[in-house]
Amino acid sequence: MTAKTRTVALLASLLVAGAAPASFAAATAVAAAAVAAAADTTPAGPVTFTRDVLPILQDNCQTCHRPGGDNYTGMVAPMSLTTFDEVRPWARAIAKAVESKVMPPWFAAPEFHGVFANERALTDAEIDIVVRWAKNGAPMGDPADAPPARAFDDQQGWRIGQPDLVVTAPRYFVPDDVDTHYANHQVTLTPDILPESRFIQAIEWRGGSEVVHHIVGYAYLPGTDQERGNGYGLGSIAPGEEPMRFPAGYAKLLVAGSTVVFNMHYHKEKGPGTGKWDASQVAFKFYPKDAEIAHFVDHNAIGNSGFQLPPGHASWKVGAARLFEEPTTLLALHPHMHLRGKTATYTAFYPDGTTEVILHVPRFDFNWQTDYSFLEPKRLPAGTRLEYEALFDNSAGNAANPNPAIAVDPGRETWDEMMLGYITYSRSDAQALTVDDVLAEHFPQNRADEHSQE
Repeated sequence: MTAKTRTVALLASLLVAGAAPASFAAATAVAAAAVAAAADTTPAGPVTFTRDVLPILQDNCQTCHRPGGDNYTGMVAPMSLTTFDEVRPWARAIAKAVESKVMPPWFAAPEFHGVFANERALTDAEIDIVVRWAKNGAPMGDPADAPPARAFDDQQGWRIGQPDLVVTAPRYFVPDDVDTHYANHQVTLTPDILPESRFIQAIEWRGGSEVVHHIVGYAYLPGTDQERGNGYGLGSIAPGEEPMRFPAGYAKLLVAGSTVVFNMHYHKEKGPGTGKWDASQVAFKFYPKDAEIAHFVDHNAIGNSGFQLPPGHASWKVGAARLFEEPTTLLALHPHMHLRGKTATYTAFYPDGTTEVILHVPRFDFNWQTDYSFLEPKRLPAGTRLEYEALFDNSAGNAANPNPAIAVDPGRETWDEMMLGYITYSRSDAQALTVDDVLAEHFPQNRADEHSQE
């Protein structure tokens, strides 16, 4: 599915929420206050756009639903929702989308409300306001009741803010006669591009054309053989995926002289005139050189590549696990499957014999490859076993299933399957890290993300 096709598909999906507070305590307080305030102030009389609905749209939807709004790797809001004239024609569709919780696009189970920093969800009171407004004819109300228009910083399309370094892949033509196509593009970080190794605070990959399905990013160290296993990982993008950001004091390292690799998967219709030029990019936001870095970040997967989905089975279970031998801090989780993915669950088995489900996704959506970033980093004691379990639906009841009559093996194509539970993590013990410390300990031993072709 191309980005253009995904955009058209979004016509039934209408709201994307904004950012969450920076700490768990603050988030809990803000969420509780917001729910209470919403419950107390739900209007008893007619609901109007200017007084009641517009503030909800500003807080939860306009990040994406505006001219130049956020692009979730090809998941582009198909309309602006900043004015009454823009919103009114979509009133019934918006009400249906929020009432069914199709929008905002958030897939963690309700019991994890307040756990993740990038949570996108409306309160029941907010949903009630939008639905009542649409059912009552979607009146505008008094213009004097409207809050000031929400201002957005011009970040030139970068969701991480103005980057410190942008690396652009060589211009490449995706041929007419292919529908799915893979290619590697490379850029060496010469001294004029990156004079010295730097600690990374955020990474964002951006497709350079509508035929980019996903990008897996990594880099080779200078002087090493250019094989994937000699590289170090730099994240990825896939439909619905967000940039990689780290809390203060947590960092990856971009090594001067490395060769950055854009491992590209292109997907489009084939035929005369369908070829497209592409020049994808990756942006880096660095820490100041004098910043205190206490944790080096790794990102890889708990996965299983030895399974097969039987034909017609509606709930086939596949599991994998990892034992952490030292205290470990989780920053984010990212379940990854393809079209037959159904549910995903991460469970921590602690050394004292207790267990904790730290994420359950009951309704996995291939078109929203969602990162779940903890508000407060999740600390696991030494000896914790982290289990990742996925259910797959290879039945005719799965509308996304391309062929329920066949057995399905792991593979990189969309019609194959994957079972990967990504984790972004670090050692829990804080250290006063320098670039030289990280180079000595983690390079070249640090491997590319175990982030196979999506």
